[in-house]
Amino acid sequence: MGMDILILSLALSADAFGAALALGMRRIGLWKIIVISFTVGLMHVIMPLISMTAGNELQEIFGRALFSAGGVILVLTGLQMVLSLLKDESNVKQPAGIGIVFFSLGVSMDSFSTGLSLGVIGVDQMAAVLCFGLSSAIFTMTGLMLSRRIGALAGKAGEAAGGAVLMFIGIKWLLSL
Repeated sequence: MGMDILILSLALSADAFGAALALGMRRIGLWKIIVISFTVGLMHVIMPLISMTAGNELQEIFGRALFSAGGVILVLTGLQMVLSLLKDESNVKQPAGIGIVFFSLGVSMDSFSTGLSLGVIGVDQMAAVLCFGLSSAIFTMTGLMLSRRIGALAGKAGEAAGGAVLMFIGIKWLLSL
Protein backbone atom coordinates (compact mmCIF):
# COMPACT_ATOMS: atom_id res chain seq x y z
CA MET A 1 0.00 0.00 0.00
CA GLY A 2 2.96 2.38 0.55
CA MET A 3 3.77 2.46 -3.15
CA ASP A 4 0.09 3.13 -3.94
CA ILE A 5 0.18 6.15 -1.60
CA LEU A 6 3.29 7.49 -3.30
CA ILE A 7 1.77 7.01 -6.75
CA LEU A 8 -1.51 8.59 -5.61
CA SER A 9 0.32 11.60 -4.17
CA LEU A 10 2.13 12.13 -7.47
CA ALA A 11 -1.10 11.76 -9.44
CA LEU A 12 -2.94 14.22 -7.19
CA SER A 13 -0.01 16.61 -7.44
CA ALA A 14 -0.25 16.57 -11.23
CA ASP A 15 -3.54 18.49 -10.93
CA ALA A 16 -1.86 21.17 -8.80
CA PHE A 17 1.10 21.21 -11.20
CA GLY A 18 -1.16 21.76 -14.21
CA ALA A 19 -3.10 24.54 -12.51
CA ALA A 20 0.17 26.14 -11.35
CA LEU A 21 1.53 26.10 -14.90
CA ALA A 22 -1.54 27.96 -16.14
CA LEU A 23 -1.49 30.37 -13.19
CA GLY A 24 2.23 31.05 -13.40
CA MET A 25 1.88 32.54 -16.87
CA ARG A 26 0.81 35.73 -15.07
CA ARG A 27 4.37 36.47 -13.82
CA ILE A 28 4.04 35.70 -10.13
CA GLY A 29 6.70 36.91 -7.70
CA LEU A 30 8.81 34.54 -5.57
CA TRP A 31 7.05 35.34 -2.28
CA LYS A 32 3.62 34.68 -3.81
CA ILE A 33 4.93 31.42 -5.33
CA ILE A 34 5.98 30.30 -1.84
CA VAL A 35 2.63 31.32 -0.29
CA ILE A 36 0.57 29.62 -3.01
CA SER A 37 2.69 26.45 -2.88
CA PHE A 38 2.44 26.25 0.93
CA THR A 39 -1.32 26.83 0.85
CA VAL A 40 -1.88 24.18 -1.82
CA GLY A 41 0.24 21.72 0.19
CA LEU A 42 -1.70 22.53 3.37
CA MET A 43 -5.04 21.98 1.63
CA HIS A 44 -3.75 18.64 0.31
CA VAL A 45 -3.24 17.69 3.95
CA ILE A 46 -6.48 19.08 5.41
CA MET A 47 -8.94 17.91 2.73
CA PRO A 48 -7.97 14.22 2.62
CA LEU A 49 -7.54 14.10 6.41
CA ILE A 50 -11.16 15.19 6.82
CA SER A 51 -12.41 12.76 4.19
CA MET A 52 -10.27 9.84 5.43
CA THR A 53 -11.79 10.24 8.86
CA ALA A 54 -15.25 10.18 7.30
CA GLY A 55 -14.26 7.17 5.19
CA ASN A 56 -13.15 5.25 8.29
CA GLU A 57 -16.48 5.93 9.99
CA LEU A 58 -18.47 4.97 6.89
CA GLN A 59 -16.45 1.76 6.50
CA GLU A 60 -17.63 0.58 9.90
CA ILE A 61 -21.24 1.17 8.87
CA PHE A 62 -21.32 0.04 5.24
CA GLY A 63 -18.43 -2.43 5.05
CA ARG A 64 -17.10 -3.90 1.79
CA ALA A 65 -19.62 -2.11 -0.49
CA LEU A 66 -17.95 1.17 0.40
CA PHE A 67 -14.59 -0.20 -0.74
CA SER A 68 -16.10 -0.59 -4.23
CA ALA A 69 -17.45 2.96 -4.07
CA GLY A 70 -13.95 4.19 -3.19
CA GLY A 71 -12.57 2.64 -6.37
CA VAL A 72 -15.37 4.20 -8.41
CA ILE A 73 -14.63 7.62 -6.85
CA LEU A 74 -10.98 7.32 -7.85
CA VAL A 75 -11.92 6.39 -11.42
CA LEU A 76 -14.37 9.32 -11.69
CA THR A 77 -11.88 11.78 -10.19
CA GLY A 78 -9.25 10.60 -12.67
CA LEU A 79 -11.73 10.90 -15.54
CA GLN A 80 -12.50 14.49 -14.51
CA MET A 81 -8.78 15.28 -14.56
CA VAL A 82 -8.36 13.69 -18.00
CA LEU A 83 -11.36 15.63 -19.35
CA SER A 84 -9.75 18.87 -18.15
CA LEU A 85 -7.87 18.82 -21.47
CA LEU A 86 -11.07 20.14 -23.03
CA LYS A 87 -11.44 23.16 -20.69
CA ASP A 88 -10.35 26.64 -21.77
CA GLU A 89 -8.27 28.13 -18.95
CA SER A 90 -6.88 31.10 -20.86
CA ASN A 91 -8.64 33.58 -18.58
CA VAL A 92 -7.17 32.31 -15.29
CA LYS A 93 -6.32 35.27 -13.04
CA GLN A 94 -3.58 35.53 -10.45
CA PRO A 95 -5.06 34.82 -7.00
CA ALA A 96 -4.48 37.13 -4.06
CA GLY A 97 -5.55 36.99 -0.40
CA ILE A 98 -8.56 34.74 0.06
CA GLY A 99 -8.27 33.92 -3.66
CA ILE A 100 -5.17 31.86 -2.83
CA VAL A 101 -7.24 29.80 -0.38
CA PHE A 102 -9.98 29.30 -2.99
CA PHE A 103 -7.41 28.34 -5.63
CA SER A 104 -5.88 25.85 -3.17
CA LEU A 105 -9.29 24.41 -2.31
CA GLY A 106 -10.06 24.03 -6.00
CA VAL A 107 -6.94 22.05 -6.79
CA SER A 108 -7.28 19.93 -3.65
CA MET A 109 -10.86 18.74 -4.21
CA ASP A 110 -9.57 15.60 -5.92
CA SER A 111 -7.55 14.83 -2.78
CA PHE A 112 -10.77 15.09 -0.75
CA SER A 113 -12.51 12.39 -2.79
CA THR A 114 -9.33 10.29 -2.87
CA GLY A 115 -9.06 10.63 0.91
CA LEU A 116 -12.57 9.26 1.28
CA SER A 117 -11.53 6.22 -0.73
CA LEU A 118 -8.37 5.76 1.34
CA GLY A 119 -10.29 6.11 4.59
CA VAL A 120 -12.51 3.26 3.51
CA ILE A 121 -9.58 0.88 3.05
CA GLY A 122 -7.83 2.05 6.22
CA VAL A 123 -4.42 3.39 5.15
CA ASP A 124 -1.99 5.18 7.47
CA GLN A 125 -3.62 8.61 7.48
CA MET A 126 -0.66 10.69 8.58
CA ALA A 127 1.75 9.12 6.10
CA ALA A 128 -0.75 9.59 3.27
CA VAL A 129 -1.65 13.23 3.97
CA LEU A 130 1.95 14.26 4.59
CA CYS A 131 2.95 12.65 1.30
CA PHE A 132 0.01 14.38 -0.46
CA GLY A 133 0.85 17.76 1.07
CA LEU A 134 4.57 17.66 0.44
CA SER A 135 4.31 16.44 -3.14
CA SER A 136 1.56 18.91 -4.05
CA ALA A 137 3.50 21.85 -2.56
CA ILE A 138 6.62 20.84 -4.50
CA PHE A 139 4.67 20.27 -7.72
CA THR A 140 2.86 23.60 -7.33
CA MET A 141 6.09 25.48 -6.79
CA THR A 142 7.70 23.71 -9.74
CA GLY A 143 4.72 24.46 -11.97
CA LEU A 144 4.66 28.14 -11.01
CA MET A 145 8.40 28.51 -11.62
CA LEU A 146 8.45 26.60 -14.92
CA SER A 147 5.26 28.04 -16.39
CA ARG A 148 6.89 30.81 -18.39
CA ARG A 149 9.01 28.29 -20.29
CA ILE A 150 6.71 25.33 -20.74
CA GLY A 151 3.26 26.75 -21.48
CA ALA A 152 -0.33 25.89 -20.59
CA LEU A 153 -0.61 22.90 -22.93
CA ALA A 154 2.02 20.97 -20.95
CA GLY A 155 0.10 21.75 -17.75
CA LYS A 156 -3.08 20.24 -19.17
CA ALA A 157 -1.18 17.16 -20.35
CA GLY A 158 0.32 16.69 -16.87
CA GLU A 159 -3.08 16.96 -15.23
CA ALA A 160 -4.54 14.45 -17.70
CA ALA A 161 -1.65 12.04 -17.03
CA GLY A 162 -2.30 12.30 -13.29
CA GLY A 163 -5.97 11.59 -13.93
CA ALA A 164 -5.08 8.50 -15.94
CA VAL A 165 -3.00 7.22 -13.00
CA LEU A 166 -5.93 7.79 -10.59
CA MET A 167 -8.22 5.89 -12.95
CA PHE A 168 -5.72 3.03 -13.16
CA ILE A 169 -5.44 2.76 -9.35
CA GLY A 170 -9.24 2.91 -8.98
CA ILE A 171 -9.69 0.12 -11.53
CA LYS A 172 -6.95 -1.89 -9.79
CA TRP A 173 -8.82 -1.58 -6.48
CA LEU A 174 -12.10 -2.57 -8.10
CA LEU A 175 -10.53 -5.64 -9.70
CA SER A 176 -9.04 -6.74 -6.38
CA LEU A 177 -12.52 -7.23 -4.86
